[in-house]
Amino acid sequence: MKRFQANTEDAAWRIVDGEAVIVHATTSAYYGLNATGTHVWESIAASPMTLEEVSALVSGRYGLPESDVRTDVESFLDRLRAEGLLMEAEGPAPALEVSIGAESVQADTYTPPEISPFGELEQLILSGE
Repeated sequence: MKRFQANTEDAAWRIVDGEAVIVHATTSAYYGLNATGTHVWESIAASPMTLEEVSALVSGRYGLPESDVRTDVESFLDRLRAEGLLMEAEGPAPALEVSIGAESVQADTYTPPEISPFGELEQLILSGE
């Protein structure tokens, strides 16, 4: 089973106002993630995870059936991979328990995880925004 991890060798990131901002060091492209995407990013940055584990994490956070979020999560992970922000993890899988207990359920309304490209960092700096 494939496990994915954040490409932290090429991607620098910070949380700003509860949402991740990621800069790809090689391409200078920068991205914003919504709250759900940020939750996924923080989780895969902490430890490699499979699609099933990420789907369980998201479904537990929002109290939804895993089948309701799996397609959204898979599309999000595919997009991260396409942008060079996610890679397949190597080596044996660590023992990992995905907690989906009541403490992880949020009052937030579920929105599919999203990544928004903002262009190149150099352009932002030169524009003075």
